[in-house]
Amino acid sequence: MTTLNMPDVGESVTEGTVTRWIKHEGDAVQLDDPVVEIETEKVTVEVPSPFEGTLKRILVQEGEVVPVGAPLAEFETAGAEGTDNRRQTTDRSAAGRVNGAEGASVGSQRAAPAVGGTRESATSVVSASRAEGAAAAAAGELRRTRQHSPVVLKLAAEHGIDLTLVQGTGIEGRVTRQDVLRYMENPAAYTVAPSAGEGVVGVAANPASTPGVAPVPAPLQAPMPAGPDDQVMPLSPTRRTIAARMLEAHRTMPVAWMVIEADVTGLVRLREANKERFQATEGVPLTYLPFFVQAITGALKEHPALNATYTEDGIVVHRRRHIGVAVATDNGLIVPVVRDAEDKSIAGLAREITGLGAKARDRKLGLDDVRGATFTVDNTGAFGSIISQPIIPPGTAAIITTEAIRRELRVAADGSFAARDVMNLCISFDHRALDGAQAGAFMQTARRNVEAFQPSQQLY
Repeated sequence: MTTLNMPDVGESVTEGTVTRWIKHEGDAVQLDDPVVEIETEKVTVEVPSPFEGTLKRILVQEGEVVPVGAPLAEFETAGAEGTDNRRQTTDRSAAGRVNGAEGASVGSQRAAPAVGGTRESATSVVSASRAEGAAAAAAGELRRTRQHSPVVLKLAAEHGIDLTLVQGTGIEGRVTRQDVLRYMENPAAYTVAPSAGEGVVGVAANPASTPGVAPVPAPLQAPMPAGPDDQVMPLSPTRRTIAARMLEAHRTMPVAWMVIEADVTGLVRLREANKERFQATEGVPLTYLPFFVQAITGALKEHPALNATYTEDGIVVHRRRHIGVAVATDNGLIVPVVRDAEDKSIAGLAREITGLGAKARDRKLGLDDVRGATFTVDNTGAFGSIISQPIIPPGTAAIITTEAIRRELRVAADGSFAARDVMNLCISFDHRALDGAQAGAFMQTARRNVEAFQPSQQLY
C-alpha cells in the first residue's frame, strides 16, 4: 500500500479541511489525476495523485480537519517505480519536513512517515499506529489520554492550560493548536468536562501548581447567546483559521508601529495622465497599488532587514523580495504573492496584481500563488482609511498599509500655501527582529520612492 499525505500548502499553514473526495474507494487513479479537494485559510486546492493505482481506502472523511503530512488515503500501486518513485520521494520529503509538528506527533493515529523511509516502512508505521489506536479505543481510552503534539504541549505549558479541559476538533477529537488558541481567548465556550482519572501526557493536571506557570483567567462573562432574531453565521475553515492565525500573531509578536506622511501629488498626476490609455491597452485598471508595491520593494532592497523572518535560531534575511498583497474576498482576507517584485515594471505589476486578485475572489489560487511572502502590503486606502495598525502575518517581520490619498493645503518651501495630494504610510513590525531605527529608515526611503513618481515617468 502507498499513502497519499496532506500536502504542505504554504508557510504558516499547518492543517486543512477535506471538502470533497473527487475519487472514491475502488476508483482507478492515473498520475496527476485530482483526488481530493482541500481548503485552508489561504487557498482551496485539488490534490493531484503522485502515482498510478487504485484508491483502496479513504482515511479522512469530508469535513474533517487534518494536519499537514497526515495520511489522507491508501492506494494500491503497480510498478510504481521510475518516474512515480521520484514523485513519491518528494511527497515523503514534504511529510518529513512537518514530522514532529502539530498533528504529526508520536502516538498520533495518523502520523507522517519519516524522511527517507521506504513505502513499505511508511505503510508499517501507519498500520502500527492504526492498530495502536484501535487497542487504545478498546481499552476505553479517550483522546485526552493520548500524547499531544509538541506544539500543543509547548503552548499549553506556556499558558498553564490543562488540555483535558480543551474541546478538540482535530482527528479523533485530538486537541490542535487552533483549539488551544480558541480556549485561551474564551475558556467558557471551548471547555469540556474531563472524566475522572483522565490526564494528558506531559501536562500537569493542575496547571496552577506548576511552578512559574499562571492559570488562564476565566472570562468576565460568557458570550451572549444568539437570540430569536439573531443569525448565526457558521465559521468556514477559512474564517476559523484566519482567526487562529491572527490571534497567534497578536499574542506571540511584540509589535511596534509608526506612521509617516507622503506627498504623492506627482503620482496622482502620473496616474491621471495614463489610466484611460492603460485600461484600453492592457485591459486592466491602473490603480495606485502597483506604484506602491514598486516603491516599497525598492525600499526593501535598500533595507533588507525588513525583508526577514524571526526564528529562535536567528533572523533569516531573505535575498529575494516576494510581496504579499492583501485581497478582500467574500471568504475572508487572502494574501497572494507577487514573486520577485523588483524585477517587474509598473505595467507588469498592475497585470499580475489584478490577475491574482481575480483568482483570489474566484478561489482559483494555486499553491505557488500563496507561498513564500517575505513582506506584506495592505492597501487599506481603498476603503477610505487614513490611518491603520495592521497585524503582521506569521512568517514575516513587517507589514505596511497604504492609506487613502487626500487633497489638503500644505506650506511650500517659499512659505506660500498650495493644494497637495498627501497620504499616510503605516507600518507594523516585529520588535524581536527590528528596532525603530531600522523601521524608520525604511519608511523614509519608502516615502522618498513614493514621492519620486512624476507625470513624465514611463510605465513599462
